[in-house]
Amino acid sequence: MKLAIPGISILDRYVAREVIAPFLVGVGLLTFALVTGRMLKLTEMVVNHGVTLGEVAQIIGYVMPAFLELTFPMAVLLGVLMGFGRMSSDQEMTAARACGVSLYRLAIPVMGVALIVYALSSYFAFSLRPWANNHLREKLYELGQSRTTAGLREKVFNSSFPGLVVYVDEMTDADSTLKGVLISDARDPKQQNTIIAKSGILLPDPKNKSITLRLFDGSVFGVEQSGDTTHVTSFRTYDLSISPETALGSTDLDPEEMSYPALRQTIHDARAKGKPDYLAETELAGKFTVPVATLLFALLGVSLGLRPARGGHSERFGVSVALFFLYYSLMRVGETFAQSGRLNAFVAMSIPDLAFAALAVWLFYRAASDRGDQGRGPGDLIWDFVERFERSRQPA
Repeated sequence: MKLAIPGISILDRYVAREVIAPFLVGVGLLTFALVTGRMLKLTEMVVNHGVTLGEVAQIIGYVMPAFLELTFPMAVLLGVLMGFGRMSSDQEMTAARACGVSLYRLAIPVMGVALIVYALSSYFAFSLRPWANNHLREKLYELGQSRTTAGLREKVFNSSFPGLVVYVDEMTDADSTLKGVLISDARDPKQQNTIIAKSGILLPDPKNKSITLRLFDGSVFGVEQSGDTTHVTSFRTYDLSISPETALGSTDLDPEEMSYPALRQTIHDARAKGKPDYLAETELAGKFTVPVATLLFALLGVSLGLRPARGGHSERFGVSVALFFLYYSLMRVGETFAQSGRLNAFVAMSIPDLAFAALAVWLFYRAASDRGDQGRGPGDLIWDFVERFERSRQPA
């Protein structure tokens, strides 16, 4: 026996299913594409430094919320385009409109799905991503303690540590010993040092959450820019403090990694001191404005999905990517204005939402009112451009 949900008709469930299925596929494919970009470094950690597959899976899990924030809006647009495109190509939309079902009615289940995704995206932005980033930082430090050589490679000039270039001739993961060490230390611009040592060892420092590189039997060649002088110092033991977190990827507590209360407090404290933290204000504004893209893309997808695409699903996927790239570009423009303080953060971060809201409402109104040229869909301007581009690539 099927459970009937009051207020949700068969039509609502049917349209929602047509949208949700490609939406879930889109989330999977797009997230996989983003994760693949990080796989090279993770694979290197597994093969060369003994990091287990379980630990790699944990790291991927902690960065997944940030990936999903990007994929949700695009997957919503892709899902609506695919779902409505399939129904349009099978003339189901024509049949529904002929039976008196307006486009406004057909859009209700789509916007219902979009609202759920919007709520989920907002939860990721406000709660889950900061939580995941905090655990990611702790995991990276744990790996830094247990496998202190994870950020180094033999016979390679390693630049993973800020201001340091480290060369190691041989190293042993078991006891973290190094042989034939050459270091260029440019962390202090006024005094740059070159350090050569016969051997060394990496020692974790839990108290300061850092790693001490202890070198033995070597020399320090220093250059002081102020006096244009040099010096050479020999040593039996020399300690150099480095951060294990930077070996696997920086996890400093940036505004984008703060919880909502911490972010509000940071902004308040900076304003009280007369030195606004524009990065924090931009991140706070983005938490409110970016999830709105799921609603706008859903409405836009309803209009663009009415007309079957000549190129099929691949063409719709390409249009989804193009529209999302346009949104992302406008978002970057808004971030630039907000982070420089030239515009209020909420106004600047709302630029892509306002632009896409105007486009989505205009196209949807034309589609619902059947005001397209000779009955064509309202997205023909985009589709015609795609078709002209495809014809230009075909041989004469």
